[in-house]
Amino acid sequence: MDLGDLVAIDSPRHPLKGFSGRIVGRRGECAPGDIWLLIYVRDRARSYLVPRSMVRLIRKKDDQPTPFP
Repeated sequence: MDLGDLVAIDSPRHPLKGFSGRIVGRRGECAPGDIWLLIYVRDRARSYLVPRSMVRLIRKKDDQPTPFP
């Protein structure tokens, strides 16, 4: 997963399950092999730190500008 990719939070243990957003940054490791992703959630109009293990990829970033779903 790279910056700009559209992801969905799909872990039942996370309070934002079902929300989607774009990856806008990466932070350190929260566990060995699992990094924090800074995800901008448009529905909430703010960014959240979410472990990579709790998200799934919806769409890779295109080179062309695309509207935010």
